[in-house]
Amino acid sequence: MSDRNAEFHSEQHRQQIVRHARGVEVVDFFNLITGPELLDATESYLPEHRERLYPPTVTLSMFMRQALDADGSCQKAVNGCRICWTCLLM
Repeated sequence: MSDRNAEFHSEQHRQQIVRHARGVEVVDFFNLITGPELLDATESYLPEHRERLYPPTVTLSMFMRQALDADGSCQKAVNGCRICWTCLLM
C-alpha cells in the first residue's frame, strides 16, 4: 500500500472514531468503567478518596468525554454530566 493510500485509510479510521465518539455521552463512559466487565479492574486502581461531588469514576468519565470532544471544553463535559445525571434522577 502506498503512503498516500495509508494516509487515506488512516484519515478514514480517524473520522470513524470521531463520528462514533460524538455520539458517546459521559454516562456511557461511566457505565462502561463501572460495568460488570471492568468494575473490579476500575476499583483496584482507585486510590483512597473522600466523598466528593464527583467521585473518581465520574471524573474519569468526564475527562474521557472532554478529551474526545471537538472543543475540549471542561465546562461542556461537566454540564453534559450534570444534564445526564439530572435526567436519570427524574
